[in-house]
Amino acid sequence: MNPNNNFIYFFLALFLASSVYLFAIDSRYNSPDYNTDWYAVSFADPKSDRLDFVIENFSSQTDFHWEILADNTEKISQGDVGIQTGEKKELSPLVTVSDKKMTIRVSTGTDTQEIYKNMQE
Repeated sequence: MNPNNNFIYFFLALFLASSVYLFAIDSRYNSPDYNTDWYAVSFADPKSDRLDFVIENFSSQTDFHWEILADNTEKISQGDVGIQTGEKKELSPLVTVSDKKMTIRVSTGTDTQEIYKNMQE
């Protein structure tokens, strides 16, 4: 065998082993189940004037408290909801929307997340 062919085969094997390893690492880190200590809050329909929101839970916490605030000061509505790990729940609060900045604050344990819509035209 030619020494140049051995060199090429070595780098092809190294490239193949590196590719397999990197694809395995990438699929693990992109899985929402890998780092299971987070939750997400989003609007069900961001372009509408409704305040329906979704909580998607990937944490060990199952009890969530939510509040709706107008201009970050006036509490309009609040509630508690239980969401199991790996589940998603859409909430439709019965709130009269005003021409203010509406904030939805969701908390569990010591962690708090906020989303908002500016209802002024």
